[in-house]
Amino acid sequence: MFYSEKAGAFYDPAIHGEALPADAVEITRQRHGELLDGLARGQRVVVQAGQPVLIDPPAHVPAADELCTRIDTAADAARARVAGDPLRAVEYDRARIEAQAFADAGYPADAVPRTVAAWAINGRTAQQAANSILAEAAAYTEALYVIRETRLAAKEQIRTLMGAGEVEQAQQLAEQTIAAIEAAVAGVGNNPAA
Repeated sequence: MFYSEKAGAFYDPAIHGEALPADAVEITRQRHGELLDGLARGQRVVVQAGQPVLIDPPAHVPAADELCTRIDTAADAARARVAGDPLRAVEYDRARIEAQAFADAGYPADAVPRTVAAWAINGRTAQQAANSILAEAAAYTEALYVIRETRLAAKEQIRTLMGAGEVEQAQQLAEQTIAAIEAAVAGVGNNPAA
């Protein structure tokens, strides 16, 4: 068996005959198998001191856009966990608007909005239901603000860090930001507490 670094390939004289690249070096069948196993594990083959050896590939260095996309994806997922599907978000907003109008009117017993009445169950009064809806809407809104503020600030910091060559710090900031976004929505809306 032979290995050519220039071609990045193995050559078997039984198959390739005399048509071997000029840089091909002879290796044993056992070494051929070891090199194939290493390639299967994600390692690379390079020639050192005239012989092919396995090395680990360089660590992936993400670009600023990749780190920012990870943060955006985490924020999108967090918002989806809180609101559920988009139509549920519309439903929640409608309930908030009606609950606020009901509260602003002084909680009139003869004018309970349907979204509030639907939540006035299990012993809740219409006023308690409206207040519960408004409290949940406030928590949801605050979570959205935190997600937005955290996401945008971190993305700008990541761009600055990456521009300064501080890749490891940028990666850590991305991880911390994703954790902060997930923590901000724990127990809010449809998202269970952590």
